[in-house]
Amino acid sequence: MHDISLATEFLHSVPPFNTLEVDDLRKIARKLEAAYYPQGKKIFSSGQESGLAVIRKGAVRLVDDEHKFLDKRSEGELFGHKIWFHGEQRNYIAEAEEDCLVWHLPAADFSLLCERNPLLCEYFSSHLKTRLSAAAQVNRSVTLLRDLLKRKPVMIDRGASIREAARLMSREDVSSVLVMNELKLAGIATDKDLRHRVLAADLDPGEAIERVMTPNPKMLSADTGVDAALLMMMRQNYHHLPVVDERSYPLGLVTAGDILRSQSEHPLRLVRDIHKKSSVEELVQLSRRLPSLFERMVTLGRDVEHIGRMVTHITDAFTVRLIQLAEAKFGPPPIPYAWIVFGSQAREEQTAKTDQDNGMILKRKADPEEAEYFSRFSTFVCDGLDELGYVYCPGEIMALNVKWRVSLAKWKRHFDNWIDKPEPKAVMHSSIFFDMRCVHGQSELVDELLSYATTRAKENRIFRRFMATNVLGHRPPLGFFRRFVQEDDGTQSEGLNLKHRGIVPITDLVRMRALEGGIQEANTFSRIELVAANGTMNEGDANSLRDALILINRIRLAYQAEQVSNGQAPTNFVPPDDLSPLMRRNLKAAFMLVVEAQKALALRYQVH
Repeated sequence: MHDISLATEFLHSVPPFNTLEVDDLRKIARKLEAAYYPQGKKIFSSGQESGLAVIRKGAVRLVDDEHKFLDKRSEGELFGHKIWFHGEQRNYIAEAEEDCLVWHLPAADFSLLCERNPLLCEYFSSHLKTRLSAAAQVNRSVTLLRDLLKRKPVMIDRGASIREAARLMSREDVSSVLVMNELKLAGIATDKDLRHRVLAADLDPGEAIERVMTPNPKMLSADTGVDAALLMMMRQNYHHLPVVDERSYPLGLVTAGDILRSQSEHPLRLVRDIHKKSSVEELVQLSRRLPSLFERMVTLGRDVEHIGRMVTHITDAFTVRLIQLAEAKFGPPPIPYAWIVFGSQAREEQTAKTDQDNGMILKRKADPEEAEYFSRFSTFVCDGLDELGYVYCPGEIMALNVKWRVSLAKWKRHFDNWIDKPEPKAVMHSSIFFDMRCVHGQSELVDELLSYATTRAKENRIFRRFMATNVLGHRPPLGFFRRFVQEDDGTQSEGLNLKHRGIVPITDLVRMRALEGGIQEANTFSRIELVAANGTMNEGDANSLRDALILINRIRLAYQAEQVSNGQAPTNFVPPDDLSPLMRRNLKAAFMLVVEAQKALALRYQVH
C-alpha cells in the first residue's frame, strides 16, 4: 500500500475499524496489499488462510461449493473472515462480480490484530445478532433533565402553614413548592392548589400545607432524558415534575415551560395548542405543523420508540379535541362510551404516514334515537380526522361504520366469532383488534373487553394456530437488494416496503407471543419486555427482535423525514440503492433475524 493516508481515511469509515484510533489505523494501512480482480475472477476460498479483505471499489459475490449464491458485498465491506449465512457459519468462495479493487490484510497480521483488539475479535467471530444489536444501539446526544435545572428547588416542611408556603412562593417568584418530610419528598403544592383548595374552599391559611398539597408526586431522575419527561407530561397532563438524585432527594423542578423553552418547536407545544382550538378549521391549520415537527424529531436523532409515542400522542390530542367539539355540537352522549383506536395508533407507533383505525364501545345497546346520535357524532370525528390528514381506513375500520360502533356485549360476540370460528380471512381481519387502546371515555369498558379477548385467545390454541399462519404470510424481502423489489402480485414497487415487509412481520410475531402470555399491553416495545419477563420468549430472542425493530424503523423514519424535507409525501418504500452498503447489510441482518423468529413460530404451531 503506497498511499497510507488514503487507506487510513478510508478505513476510518469502515466498521469495525472506525472504532480504532488513527495511529492504529495507520499501522493496519501499512500492512495492506492492493490487488485488482477482473469480473468473474475467483479471489479466494474460505478454506484457505486468507486473512481479511476490504473492498475498495466494485462488488464481490459469495457462493458455496456448489456455486449457489450466498451473499453480495460491495465498497467498504469485508470478507475473508468467518461469515454467518442464514444463521450458520459456512465455507464460501469469493468471486469478483464486477471489476474490483481489494485491499488484503495477510492472515498473520489479521490474527495479530484480533489478538490485540478484543472488540474487533468479537466483531469478526460474532453471530449477526451481536452485530445487529451494535447497529441498533447508536449513541446520540440526549438532553437530560439535569441540563434544564437553573436553580435549587424551593422547599418547605410539611408542617408549615399554607400562609408561609404562599409567602415563600411569592418571595422566590415560583409557581410551586416542594413539601418535605425531613429529607424525603412528601408532596408538591402549586398556585393552582392554592386557588382551588384554599381560596375557593375558604380554607384557613393557617392550616398545614400538607392538607392541600398533591401527595407522593411523580418524580424523575436527573439523568432522565427530556423526551421521557415529555411523554409522561403528555400522558398524565403533568405541569411540574420534581427532579431527584440517586437518593431521591430533590435537585430541582422542571415545568412544561422549561421543556418548551429548551426547543423552538416541540410536540408538547403543539398538543397544548390543539386543546385551545374551537373549530375543525383551526385544527386543520395546526395540523400543517406536523410534517416539519416530524422531520425535526427525526433529524435531532430522537429514539424511534419516543418518536412513535410522540407522533401518536399528537394524533390522540387531535382525536380528543374533535370528540370534545362533537359533544359540544350534538350534546352530551346518551350512553357512556369509550372511543377506541386500533393498529399503530393503539400501539403508539405512528409515523409520518398513517390512516385512521377507530371504533366505539357503548355500555349497552343503543335505541334508534341514541344510535342516530352516535352516527352523527362518529361521522363528525372521522370526517374531521380525514381533514387533518388521517385519511379514512381503506378497510372501513372506523367508528362511522356501524359494525365497529356497538355495545360491549356485541364487541365480545365479535371476538367470540373470530376465536370460535377461526377462518383464515376472519383471523387476518381480527388481528388488528388485539391492538386496542382507549383514547377518550370510559376506559373500564376497554379494560373489560381486552381482558375478555386476550383470555379467550390465550385459551384457544386452534385460533392462535390460524393466527400463526397469518403471521407467516408477511415475509421479509430477503434476496431483493440492489434491484427493485417485486411485491406479492408480481408488480415492480418503488423499493423495499419497510412497513409491510419489515415492521408488520415483527409486530405480528410479538403480538402472537403476547397473546400466548395473556398480555394486554399494545405497544410492541413494551410487549417485548413483558414476554421476556414472564418467560414466554427467550430474553436473547426478544432483544434481537427489539434491535431489528429499532433498526428497520430508524431507516424508515429517516427516509420519510428526507421525503418531507424535499416536499414529497412520505411513503413506506425505501429504494435499496439509496442505502449505504453498511446499512443494507444491517438491514439484511435484521430481516434474517425476523426469518429465524418466523421459523421458530412455524415449528411451534406446526404450520408452513
